Amino acid sequence: MTNNEFDDIIRDAFRQNISKYIPKSDIDYTPHKFSPEFERKMNILMGKDNKNVKITFKKLIIAVIAALLAVFIAAMSVSAVREAFFNFLMNIFDTHTVVEAVDDADAPLDFTDKYEITADMSDYELVDFSEDIFDRKYTYENENCTIYFNQYIKEYYHISVNTEGYDIEPIYIGDCEGFYVDMYNQNGKILIWDNGDYVLSILVSCNNDYKFSKNELINIANSVQKAEK
Repeated sequence: MTNNEFDDIIRDAFRQNISKYIPKSDIDYTPHKFSPEFERKMNILMGKDNKNVKITFKKLIIAVIAALLAVFIAAMSVSAVREAFFNFLMNIFDTHTVVEAVDDADAPLDFTDKYEITADMSDYELVDFSEDIFDRKYTYENENCTIYFNQYIKEYYHISVNTEGYDIEPIYIGDCEGFYVDMYNQNGKILIWDNGDYVLSILVSCNNDYKFSKNELINIANSVQKAEK
């Protein structure tokens, strides 16, 4: 079975079932065409080559089930409020918000520039650092709080933020647009902003009896600078 034949089977399974859950007027069957560059990256990530894929009956059943699950996911997505918010695109659900970066056509596809917190973090220990093709992650910790600082490639930025019962507040870090969510029931705060090239975020999670202010978070965000090469 070739890749094209396999794609046709999955597409047919999806079309035969999606109309049961979503009004036909809301369905757009227009095929999406990914850019050659995007296809190249995905092939590298998934280890694909140009050979035909051998599909067993078991794998076919699993793939069809996955397509049906996609139908339910699409049905739930219809109820979401989709709106632009500063430099972000948000799908707002009752329990969470899925956030994507926009305006990424000219953004870097690698970490040519690397950003770091330059504020005094002597009260914290850097307990973890990692970097892959999607993001760079710093984790700072002390007896009261854990601070996560992330730098994301904009094209790959797609996260879920807990906004159940919480307000999304617009905010500026310098001249850069972003948003802030105070997850007070969990004693957590998150601040996310777009500096034009990358998406940057700081998440703070503290013990229930410790108070970490919004201004402290903003001060740390304002200290984020491009690291010297």
